[in-house]
Amino acid sequence: MVPLPPTRPWQFRPATPRRAQALARELKLPLWAAQVLCHRGLAAPDEALAFLTPRISALPAPVGLAGLPEALKVLVPAIMAGKTIGVAGDYDADGITATALMVDFLRQCGAPAVWDLPQRLRDGYGFSAEAARRLAAAGAQVIVTVDCGISDHAGVAEARSLGLAVVVTDHHQVPPGALPAAEAVINPQLGACALSSHLAGVGVAFYLAAGLRAGLRESGHFGGRSLPNLRQSLDLVAIGTLADVSPLVQENRILVAEGIKVVAEGRRPGIKALCQVARLSGCLDARDLSFGLAPRLNAAGRLDSPDQALELLLCEDPGRAGELARGLDKLNQARRQVEIEIFEEAMLMISSDQALQQARCLVLAAPGWHRGVLGIVASRVMERLGRPAVLLSLEEGPEGARAVGSGRSLPGFHLHQALCGLSHLLTHFGGHALAAGLTLPASAVARLAQGLDRAAAEQLPPPGQGRPLTLEAEAGLGEVMATDHEVFARLAPFGPGHPEPLLALTDLEVQTSRLVAESHLKLDIRQNGSRAQAIGFRLAHLLPQATGRVDLACIPRLSTYGGRHLELVLEDLRPAFGAQPGPQPLSSQFHY
Repeated sequence: MVPLPPTRPWQFRPATPRRAQALARELKLPLWAAQVLCHRGLAAPDEALAFLTPRISALPAPVGLAGLPEALKVLVPAIMAGKTIGVAGDYDADGITATALMVDFLRQCGAPAVWDLPQRLRDGYGFSAEAARRLAAAGAQVIVTVDCGISDHAGVAEARSLGLAVVVTDHHQVPPGALPAAEAVINPQLGACALSSHLAGVGVAFYLAAGLRAGLRESGHFGGRSLPNLRQSLDLVAIGTLADVSPLVQENRILVAEGIKVVAEGRRPGIKALCQVARLSGCLDARDLSFGLAPRLNAAGRLDSPDQALELLLCEDPGRAGELARGLDKLNQARRQVEIEIFEEAMLMISSDQALQQARCLVLAAPGWHRGVLGIVASRVMERLGRPAVLLSLEEGPEGARAVGSGRSLPGFHLHQALCGLSHLLTHFGGHALAAGLTLPASAVARLAQGLDRAAAEQLPPPGQGRPLTLEAEAGLGEVMATDHEVFARLAPFGPGHPEPLLALTDLEVQTSRLVAESHLKLDIRQNGSRAQAIGFRLAHLLPQATGRVDLACIPRLSTYGGRHLELVLEDLRPAFGAQPGPQPLSSQFHY
């Protein structure tokens, strides 16, 4: 039997009624929205207003980017001398958008630019010695890495042995030991960097471009020509940042908010064509980019070559862009099918193995799994069972049997740090707190599983206890459904670091409940004359409880699907207080 999702305890943030009421009056917000902002450290009206109105003018200058002066010493004279710049990226959407941004920017500066993206099955992750040789053969005289390089000593060494200067830009965790021997290393994870450590690879590339533009202008490179308009590159920044699931705080909030506007303007033929095949139009939001555009770009690197996704982003011909977008759409459909098959196999493995059912961190390995989708499947397993998951494909390599795959984790369990503690088992790994990629001998998989399980046991609750649902405010059904749509637009964009508000709606009457598409729960609910529908994705197991009077934990979401409207996304439900013995009324928890 496939394990059911674990029960998730409800936690309640203590209400701050005076501060919330004052903020609601000052900014003309509903009380629940003001309470959410207070919980997120934005009780001061001026700070909250700045947060609700992100402006590109509020971005910090690139001078705080550690390593920028060294990078400019290499790149400014190289560009002014007409040298060919090689850009080495990665095969995921963050790496592809970062490569597109840098190549496009260099070409706008009049610099010849060539690029190289690794193929997942051929090259693996990162800037390799082979990539350095390919770029040199393509005519590169200087190399800039984007979204990779911080752990790629061999690639940097090979490039320098070929006489090429290297500028590394990356955002991944800095591994122990010496930095790569490049002329410049830029990574916001380095302690000396004044910019946000949350920048994605494409965000770091954006800041390098901004600093490089200033350096070229000071050197008189542009003469009477207009400077490259970096705002127009924010469509790439927004897609890459959201695809990498980077926290939407600090610089990222501004970059993504403005980038969504640029996507909607349809300036880039490739992204416009991608929106068309994804059936996205009009007012877009972060979910549209995360679930509509990013998977199609990622599909290229997962199942085939990332080159076609990069070609799409750099394409200036609408007809050709349409062809490429349709090709990526077909790849994405194939990716979904492969993902479903591996997910079902993984669930079957867990259901038939008592040790896996008790594991704090799941490590699953099988021959034939397509490593291009293992990160997605690991994320689905984690969401379904509430535990970190690592999925590995068992392969025959030149040095014997090996396991290659990806892991996804939960807040509270730093996956990259756990892998650092097990580095003696690994031949290669990289990533950050919530996601990582790794390669190891197949003979070491069991020891890896034991080590990760021990580490997770020290930090996470036992199986069966899911991640707590943290409710930030209580509201009535009528109050939520009457909220002006502009409130949600001001609170957005949502993502890690600034999630969608999770509200408690208490003592509702369930009029009807049913399943849609077999796995989703849909409710018709009523309270004091107000009526609404709520949809719980993959919550079919809650159908028996969806009767009578209930309390709901739900997210009010401004949806653009089928016209702009407010929908309630159900996260959990339980019998209302007084309907039967159970929890205390939520109002007593929030103290409103």
